[in-house]
Amino acid sequence: MPITYFSHPENYREKERLYLEVRSREGRVWSDEALKQLPEVKSPAALAREWRWRKRTFERFDAYLNRHYPNRLIRVLDLGCGNGWMSNLIAGNPLRSVTAVDLNEMELKQGRRVFQRDNLQFAFGDVLDGALPENSFEVIVLAASVQYFPDLKELLTALRRLLAANGSIHLLDSHFYATEAERHAAGQRSLTYYQQLGVPEMGNFYHHHLWKEAQALGAVNLNRRADVYLLQLCGYYGPFPWLVIG
Repeated sequence: MPITYFSHPENYREKERLYLEVRSREGRVWSDEALKQLPEVKSPAALAREWRWRKRTFERFDAYLNRHYPNRLIRVLDLGCGNGWMSNLIAGNPLRSVTAVDLNEMELKQGRRVFQRDNLQFAFGDVLDGALPENSFEVIVLAASVQYFPDLKELLTALRRLLAANGSIHLLDSHFYATEAERHAAGQRSLTYYQQLGVPEMGNFYHHHLWKEAQALGAVNLNRRADVYLLQLCGYYGPFPWLVIG
């Protein structure tokens, strides 16, 4: 099945170029064979730890879907899917129809090439321009991708239009900051990081969000539990909230 285009790729080439340059310098551009193995990564150590966290996040999310949607077909939007490694795993359950959406055409083409499932569709689309179909998904997930959206309220307003009745939005593996000072400090660290990496322009596309903003928009943190906190403290889980918005 070919990639579906809801938006025109030429309008997003500069952002794609910068993103891929960053990923290349970070050692995160995967061969097709390596992509097939994700989230299994053995080296370097920092990436291996990150991918262990991502694997455990997926496992918990997968269990959530099985628990809340047993024995019924659901439509899932994986927004900011990148190369589609998680989209592919979500689609491992044939009762899920998965649409994997991103603005990175190269990674979408790789995902389409590597992952061949009848219930997995790859699509190029900007969720903020109203191009995606409304009332179409029981579940929307953004894994490590909400930081590429500058305005959280604008994003969630757009996503709610895409939800079917009683649907839910899940924000995974992204930091949310307790205070404006913490957000500002994180922003400065990101700018410094991209400058040192040699791609300072990427700082214009990477954003930091406050927990109180998400909470005001109806977010609930499923990781705000003693058992999860202890596992995060010891490094078994990543240090991120799991935000759910209905």
